[in-house]
Amino acid sequence: MSNQLFEDFEPVSETAWKQKIQMDLKGADYNETLVTKTNTGIDIKPIYHSDSAPQLNIPARATDNWFISQRIYAGNATAANKKAKDVLKRGSEGVLFIIPNKEIDPTVLLKGLPEYGIQIHPQFMDLDYIKQVHDINPKAYVHIDIINQLASDGNWFNDSKKDHYNYAEFIKSFSGYFSQFTVNTSLYQNAGATTTQELGYYAAHLNEYLNHYCDTSKEHDAGVYEAFAKAEKRINIDTSIGNNYFMEIAKYRAYRLITKAIGNLYSIDLKCYITASPSLRNKSLLDYNVNLLRTTTECMSAVLGGADTVYNLSYDAFFNKENEFGDRIARNQLRILKDEAYLEKINNAADGSYYIDTLTKQLTEKALELFKMIENGGGFVQSLFDGTIQRKIKESAAQELSDLGNGKKILVGVNKYPNADLPLQKEYELYPFVKANPRKTLIAPIVPTRLAESIEKAQL
Repeated sequence: MSNQLFEDFEPVSETAWKQKIQMDLKGADYNETLVTKTNTGIDIKPIYHSDSAPQLNIPARATDNWFISQRIYAGNATAANKKAKDVLKRGSEGVLFIIPNKEIDPTVLLKGLPEYGIQIHPQFMDLDYIKQVHDINPKAYVHIDIINQLASDGNWFNDSKKDHYNYAEFIKSFSGYFSQFTVNTSLYQNAGATTTQELGYYAAHLNEYLNHYCDTSKEHDAGVYEAFAKAEKRINIDTSIGNNYFMEIAKYRAYRLITKAIGNLYSIDLKCYITASPSLRNKSLLDYNVNLLRTTTECMSAVLGGADTVYNLSYDAFFNKENEFGDRIARNQLRILKDEAYLEKINNAADGSYYIDTLTKQLTEKALELFKMIENGGGFVQSLFDGTIQRKIKESAAQELSDLGNGKKILVGVNKYPNADLPLQKEYELYPFVKANPRKTLIAPIVPTRLAESIEKAQL
């Protein structure tokens, strides 16, 4: 019966829809009235139709199989271990340790924790330390990105030659997914890069590693190449989730298309593992409870886009120290999405959406165009030394700030519907603004900056 419901209705083509829209506009300009321009260079149309929908072959990733994790700053091994055990009992399915230095004892830190679901993010490069971690838990996942170190700090861990040598040893010395290339794009997003730039920089960033280690047309590291060619390794992508709901869904799907495209350049069937967390870029001290709404929709975007692991950002992460209330609320937001919104029950919900498929295709194409421009300029690292990447991100960030100032971009509680009952505090546990750190660097570092900082400072 249900198959006969629409037999009496003629299918309506995209052209017919557009003609009807144009008629209803009664002379108003279609583009000015209904087409929305974005900072990505992609125009959002009022209608998407099967007639022009792209056919995408996105590498398989079931969105009903994602994991909830929690970020823990491991400044004290004993305290971090205790907290990890607690959150694993209370809804988290994994933990992500930020390890500031090699004085943190991995034996204490990892004691009694499960084998799987443990991400290790050392803020240093020390192969002996990593070997200690491997001896304790060979099933952990270690995330190290030497190019991110250069871009964020302005200096390598040691120097370019030694860092690249150590990185190769890191990949080859440990089997399986314990050691892999990591590309951290959170820095670019939090500094103000557009979605197109974030994806384009990802492609160029990834290509730096593959070109250095896996280009068989020149002298290369056979051990590293073989590990990826045999699918023994994959790419870790550490990301931040922006606030444009549908664009972010498309972004995470585009990450997989771009990974495959860059891998194809080296005849490698490249796989990736995406870790996602809400961005700090659009979070504010002003009416800070709105941050809860922002992080909820952002996490939802990442899940529907196909992120593998999601860890939430507490609403007060940038102005309060880690605390029980903020952590619990952040964790429970994810549990609600998984258990009560049933986002673990649906498989690839975005499939078949003409709008999201079109966005995914456009983002991928524009990102690869940007990647080619960067390669023509000597590659990503060279562009960092030239200052091109930093300049482009600053230009995008400045445009976004201008849009906030003139009301084109809305942040509820900041430039729209301010909450007079929740004024700024005189002091915060953590300094919520960018800190100056004068030092000698090889390049100008890329600096993450919250969009609302200048407005907040003006009100203090």
